Amino acid sequence: MQNRQGNYEKTILIISSLLAIGVAVFLILESQGLEESLTLPQGFSKNDLNAPASQKVKDATETFKKKYSWLSPVRNEKAVPLNKSVMLVMKDGKLFDLLLPEPKLREPMTNLFLTGDLTKNPPEAQLPNIFSPNVGQLDADNDGFSNLEEFNAKTDPRDASSMPPYTDKLFLTKRISHDYILMLKGGSDGTFQIQRLVPTRASVFKPLNEEFGFDKGTLRFKILSADKKTIETKFGPKDAYALKMLDLSTQKEFELVEGKEVNLADYEAEFEFRWKKRQVIPGVKEGGSFQLPGLGKTYYILKLEETKAIISPLGADGKPTKETIEIKQG
Repeated sequence: MQNRQGNYEKTILIISSLLAIGVAVFLILESQGLEESLTLPQGFSKNDLNAPASQKVKDATETFKKKYSWLSPVRNEKAVPLNKSVMLVMKDGKLFDLLLPEPKLREPMTNLFLTGDLTKNPPEAQLPNIFSPNVGQLDADNDGFSNLEEFNAKTDPRDASSMPPYTDKLFLTKRISHDYILMLKGGSDGTFQIQRLVPTRASVFKPLNEEFGFDKGTLRFKILSADKKTIETKFGPKDAYALKMLDLSTQKEFELVEGKEVNLADYEAEFEFRWKKRQVIPGVKEGGSFQLPGLGKTYYILKLEETKAIISPLGADGKPTKETIEIKQG
């Protein structure tokens, strides 16, 4: 009897504890806004919709009502089927059909040059980045020449073994002059006074057919003949000696007129080779030879002018060939 009463009391105690805990939890949640968090949002009627965009609906309806006339592009006087693609490009508001020669998308390069000739066997591939404005400056085959340079040279920009001549990348950057100025001062009894004014001043008295120079141990000139001619001066006409001279260093003849300077300057060129990288080729004299860096190709300077140089490749015998190449200043 006492055991039953003890169990009953324990049960009552447990129930009371649970009730107390429940009340405490409720009070805590109530203080944190439980009621608001459990409130269901107000519903809306499915019929409360925004007004339709009637103008857009009207525009769409009108678009569907329009009739479009699809015209096939013509190639070789035949219509191209509509299921065949045609390469069209919009540039500056103008439509370019790259399968036609005109208008050209990237002047002066032709559309065929850019897209490739599909009639060849095998067909040519399209150049990369043909829609880029600077496609002419790109180098599709990495041979050191731009697409535009290959177009101008009529070589293949898709083949690294087909390229313009290396000399297209050679430029004359400057011509250096080493002046050598002579003047005939006068003559008497078959002997003539000749002065060197530059690089250093010196003077000699020499007869016909005698070799001479202005520096010790150097024989550079010879007087071949002498004559007299009338020249104009600021004081009027004057009789003056005119000597026919030979430059022994070059085997070239020149005329030395009394009172007039003659410059027998030596010239040397400074080139720049701009293939893949810039490399300077300094101090090459007219009549001298030089090599293109890294290629072993040797050239001879035939003539060196202020704005250009005329060169020729050396043959197997070490002499200039008949081929001449003009190198411009740049």
